Amino acid sequence: MKENLQIFDWELSDDELAKIGQIPQRRGFSGQMFVHHDGIYKSSEELWDDDA
Repeated sequence: MKENLQIFDWELSDDELAKIGQIPQRRGFSGQMFVHHDGIYKSSEELWDDDA
């Protein structure tokens, strides 16, 4: 069990964080099933409140 807890004893370098920050963001789930002209959300923009 102690060996398993050692996986939490690490951190990313500044260079690694910068590289991750360059990855374009995308949604894994678009939410299109909740968008409908007669529904609460008329567009994807109304459903999501950010730019991702």
